[in-house]
Amino acid sequence: MTSKILHSLLFLLVFSFVNSTHAQEVTSKKWDFEKIKGVRQLPYTYYDGSPYLTDTWVLGKIELEDGVIIDSLHVRYSSYKDELVYYNKEVASQITIDKLSLKGFAFIGTDGSNHIFRKLYYDNFGKGYRYFEILSDGETKLLAYRKVSLDPSSPYMVEKGIMKNMVYNTDYTYYFYSPQKGYTSVKMNKIALLSKFDKVSQKAIRKLLRKNRIWINGEDNFIYAWKTIEKEGYKIVF
Repeated sequence: MTSKILHSLLFLLVFSFVNSTHAQEVTSKKWDFEKIKGVRQLPYTYYDGSPYLTDTWVLGKIELEDGVIIDSLHVRYSSYKDELVYYNKEVASQITIDKLSLKGFAFIGTDGSNHIFRKLYYDNFGKGYRYFEILSDGETKLLAYRKVSLDPSSPYMVEKGIMKNMVYNTDYTYYFYSPQKGYTSVKMNKIALLSKFDKVSQKAIRKLLRKNRIWINGEDNFIYAWKTIEKEGYKIVF
């Protein structure tokens, strides 16, 4: 009899602990959602192309300006509006996060790659805060502004016989950035990269690229080339 009572008490204690832990997790997650400032997202008008960097919701995390990190969010980055959107299960809605409240965010792409974005103040044409993807995070950073523009196009037909004449086009721009010296734009090719160095350094850098068999024909090769050059101590001329 005593054995049955002890087993019953043990079961009740375990059950109570599990329920308490679950309640704490739910409360904690709800509290995280309450910390996120934002408004319900209005759907974009459909056109060919995509206003988003990823085709689907991806797993990510955000860092608030006060340093609080909230993870396990389903997010999408709107390249068209330069906004971060997350899906709030509590209200079953897509929420555009207030840019002023964010320090940055990160997510895992559909191909498994990691993407890290930081909010930085852009002081050239079109001044204001922007989300930049950090492609290289050294003393001089290599950044990508993943902009998508809505441009006129030849007329085309979509569902229900509706005619459209606009499309979403990728319009990415790249920059070298230093907090002390600001931004300098660069294209993803060898000539543009070499032009960011003084004449004396250019010759040595050409030799360095040949030695490492680096042929720049796109973003990935450019990033690798820059990291190799930076490692050797060469400095960008802003």
